[in-house]
Amino acid sequence: MDVKRLISALVIVVILLVAVFNLPTNLLLLLVALIVSLSNWEFFRLHSSYLVSVCMTLVLLVFIAILSLISLNILFVLAFVTWTLLGVFALTFPHSKELVQNVVFSSVVGLIIHLSFWYSIYFLLTSPIFIQSYQLNGKHLLILVISISALTDTAAYFGGRRFGKRKFLPNVSPNKTLEGFLIAMAITPLSLSVLSGLYLHASILSLYFLFFITCLYSVLGDAVASLFKRIAGVKDTSNLIPGHGGMLDRIDSHLAAAPIFVILLWVLNI
Repeated sequence: MDVKRLISALVIVVILLVAVFNLPTNLLLLLVALIVSLSNWEFFRLHSSYLVSVCMTLVLLVFIAILSLISLNILFVLAFVTWTLLGVFALTFPHSKELVQNVVFSSVVGLIIHLSFWYSIYFLLTSPIFIQSYQLNGKHLLILVISISALTDTAAYFGGRRFGKRKFLPNVSPNKTLEGFLIAMAITPLSLSVLSGLYLHASILSLYFLFFITCLYSVLGDAVASLFKRIAGVKDTSNLIPGHGGMLDRIDSHLAAAPIFVILLWVLNI
């Protein structure tokens, strides 16, 4: 692994843990809004002008302000439908290229995926969620959903480097391998289910389904970001984070994982 990338990752982890467990909820949500705004800006810069990117980021911030005052749970449905459709487009690329690069379509998609991510974090931090008789702190849930994507990405990276031979979605992300994907999908949900089952009063099967589907959408989020970058003809969305690229490069998998995680908590009633 690149040393610069490793150092940046360690710094990000430290900052994340300090922020999550020390900042008041309101300030933490402001920090998340800043992160989402940067990612949204980078997303629109892939296919739009400077002025359009500024305007769309301001629109996002207006919606975030509104969502901090009223509940709009329909966003979770929109997120699920959007990410599922984008997954189909990633699998069928380049046949889906014409639709994905449509300015109106990509603009609506950009706002939905970023807004639903922020709202998912807001929901986790401000709504009482129970896993059967065990009450979870919202900040612990936030760390958990971030860890799902991080562990999936790490397992896929090292699994691919060690055993990878066959390309996975070569038209979208040629560096990813099928072996890395399968290893990540085998290791991450199982390990998290076993560890969580030691502390939480929920069945291993329910936990496994929760983590497996969230992991799957985490991979999908990464692939979709690669899809938009491929269409734009760039490797990274910016050079904001040394060794990682831009903010969108860093949180792409989390954008998909967070709303799906919240949806599954509802569906599974755990």
